Amino acid sequence: MSNKFDYRLKMVEFAKMHNISGAAREFRATRKTIRKWLYRYEQVGLKGLKDKLKIPKHIPHKMTEENEQIVEDLRKRHKYRWGAIRLKNRYKLTPSHTAIHRVIKQKGLIKPKKKRWRKRRDLRELKAKYKAFEKNQIDVKDLSDIYHYWPFMRGLKLPRYEYTCRELSLGACFFAYADENNSTYASLFAKYVAEHLRSYGINTATIQYQTDNGSEFIGNVNKRIDRLSAFEKTLKEYDIHHGRIPPRSPYLQGDVETFHRIVEDELYATEDYRNPTEFLGKAYAYLLYFNYIRENRWRDNKSPLEFLRERAPELDEQVLNLPPIRLEMLLGEESEGGYHVPGSVKFWQGSREVF
Repeated sequence: MSNKFDYRLKMVEFAKMHNISGAAREFRATRKTIRKWLYRYEQVGLKGLKDKLKIPKHIPHKMTEENEQIVEDLRKRHKYRWGAIRLKNRYKLTPSHTAIHRVIKQKGLIKPKKKRWRKRRDLRELKAKYKAFEKNQIDVKDLSDIYHYWPFMRGLKLPRYEYTCRELSLGACFFAYADENNSTYASLFAKYVAEHLRSYGINTATIQYQTDNGSEFIGNVNKRIDRLSAFEKTLKEYDIHHGRIPPRSPYLQGDVETFHRIVEDELYATEDYRNPTEFLGKAYAYLLYFNYIRENRWRDNKSPLEFLRERAPELDEQVLNLPPIRLEMLLGEESEGGYHVPGSVKFWQGSREVF
């Protein structure tokens, strides 16, 4: 969840709200470093906080296109067998053998070799160290591009957007629905989940929510630093840490994106609905199935419930039971100053029985 981009963003925001010297003391950095990231942010926005490529923009001694074409023709003439050193020595080519090899590689003139097997980085060990509900990823899924779901959405006025929270340690998910994708509904969803976790004794100050840089989470990109979006205000109200990923880096939201693919295949692309009530009922049944029964073969064929029993046995198992709702129904209660979270339903009796 921690990344350099989010750290630099916090550094810049602090410097804009206070001053450069204060930011240097707060983040234990030099004033020169603070000025550098502040300047880049003011010039190009969020993209300026990403690492820049260190390759030179102009290389005076770079091989000309004519010489590159000669190397390509010679390589093809010898059936891709002659290497850079042999071509240079045989034809007295001016460029160095490393430059010739670069051309051969960039032009795709190397016969593909059998890839050496490399062990894939296993994130399961890292996630196992997290506490239950400590780290979470939140994202919004647009359901209108699902071919099977779209006719029901139009005919029955079903919701277009799914707001999703994926917990990383257990792999559990919570989700809710709305007709619009904006910061108001994102804040309602964040509060809905936070109130649920708090009702089971979980300190929200220990929770971290990671999101992308969508306007539903951060508001207008050009807004003032000290003006928080509705979503950010909700997280501040519950002392929840908000982490943001760099622009165009959806792989850092891999867990919640994986759930979006799974729920589309197993729910939206297969189920039919007669009315909105049946839709919410099937969505609730799927949430119970996913959190209590469905085994994840990438996580030792265990369900989130089994991980909960192993890693946080002190928590009530009903913490995984949060009914999906239409977030519009919370707008009235929010304006009245109250907030209602549906009471937990006692449905789990035994290992595989649902009541």
